[in-house]
Amino acid sequence: MGRKYSIAIVGVGGQGLLTLGSIIGVAGIVAGLDISVAEVHGMSQRGGSVIVHVRIGENPSPIIPMGGADHILALELLEAARYISYARRNAVITANDFIWPPPLANYPSRETILNRIREKEVSLYVFNANEFSRKIIGSPISANIAMLGFALGVDQELGSIIDVKHVEEALSEHFKDKVLEANRNILRMSYREGLKYAEEKRRAQQAR
Repeated sequence: MGRKYSIAIVGVGGQGLLTLGSIIGVAGIVAGLDISVAEVHGMSQRGGSVIVHVRIGENPSPIIPMGGADHILALELLEAARYISYARRNAVITANDFIWPPPLANYPSRETILNRIREKEVSLYVFNANEFSRKIIGSPISANIAMLGFALGVDQELGSIIDVKHVEEALSEHFKDKVLEANRNILRMSYREGLKYAEEKRRAQQAR
């Protein structure tokens, strides 16, 4: 039996969650994995809450049960808190340091959201993927790819199941020419950022 690993991709419609789920699915196939991708909650139109379930290995259902996610990859900060109940104990949470408040809504502060996530026994990594994408290509449009690269870097288990090279190959199924090269560049650079972030966090914990 192969390794099992479940990833919940969460965020807001318009952030490229379905594209990200598809890319991971193709990368899993390239890696020779048994993998399923399903979107069942929320609405994928712009502004709606969305969750995409990615399950690696043989599972009885394509849907991740509550408390069953090994990794929550959040493209928006409040959505990380909204779906935190999906995280298992000691799960990895990678969250985009970005808030997209709906119109006329009372929205909690960044610190309130982060504290809500920290109430769970998880490993939280926050990364400003929008700004990272903007810095590299002048637009936040590839923040989803930046978050994926970062997640592969900080989560050693995920990175050992799906190699960044598998994702690079999967990108060619969705992008072409200069757009493909730009996204591959963002993937590689954010992956290195993730590796660096994880190492710094490990050193800080050892120093305590």
